[in-house]
Amino acid sequence: MAGFEQLTPLDARYPSRLRALQDAPASITVRGGPLEATHTVAIVGTRSPVDEARAFTRALAAAVSGAGAVVVSGGACGIDAAAHEGAMEAGGRTWVVAPTGHERLYPDSHADLFDRVGRGPGAMLWPFAPRHASRTAFLIRNRVLVALADAVVVTQAGIPSGALHAAGWAGRWGKPLWVVPAAPWMATFAGSMQLLDRGARPLTSSEALLRALGLAFPGPATARPTPPRQVTPSFAISPSESNVLNAVLDAPLHPDAIASRAGETSQATTAALLTLALEDVVVEGPPGFFRRRKPSNS
Repeated sequence: MAGFEQLTPLDARYPSRLRALQDAPASITVRGGPLEATHTVAIVGTRSPVDEARAFTRALAAAVSGAGAVVVSGGACGIDAAAHEGAMEAGGRTWVVAPTGHERLYPDSHADLFDRVGRGPGAMLWPFAPRHASRTAFLIRNRVLVALADAVVVTQAGIPSGALHAAGWAGRWGKPLWVVPAAPWMATFAGSMQLLDRGARPLTSSEALLRALGLAFPGPATARPTPPRQVTPSFAISPSESNVLNAVLDAPLHPDAIASRAGETSQATTAALLTLALEDVVVEGPPGFFRRRKPSNS
């Protein structure tokens, strides 16, 4: 099928985070890419979140993505979908680890979401045979999802919950596990409270998570960035510089996120940002993040 690529651990594009596993998936099917990143954060949770948890997940994913990290989740309804949407709204990358083969869609309602992710710069990843579908596949999916992540965040989990299984893998592999706390009488957060009782780190803000991961907080504006506008500068620029300029938003973005949006290498993006900053059409702020210079009112 067009746009789909089957990879084994011998292929250069096979994710290095999975290749490091002793029993790495023998093959995966991928649409989109790339499958490497400096920072990755898994955001998971219930399929039936409260409105506040859904909104927080979107904003958290936007902040993580705006800071240059990839948001990883399982493509399910509820928290997973909010995480993917939030990352894309911030102009960043998200990876969907599906619980089926690529010829079986689950859930059916996410056909459009999966298509948008697969068109890039994010990626769809299926660690199963083309038509595979089973109940145990969800557990295998969780293991692969956590293997791809540097840290795991649970924004809402009940009991039982697939998110608890994913959290279990984070514990086995010693990966940071963050959980959004809730009032003890909120039964739909019973799984979250259980994880906190067992030593998970309470997550009270996006900024706290990013700071702990060594990522600068890009600010609340990245949760709902304005659509990029095409810019025609008054000076001559190369095609690469043009791609980078049109990938920069009014809200600050990390160079990794800009490179993904522009379809350019990190080196080319860094060089283009330097040129554009010298020409005063792009500005740095906060340190390590870039945004478009606001037009003068004069």
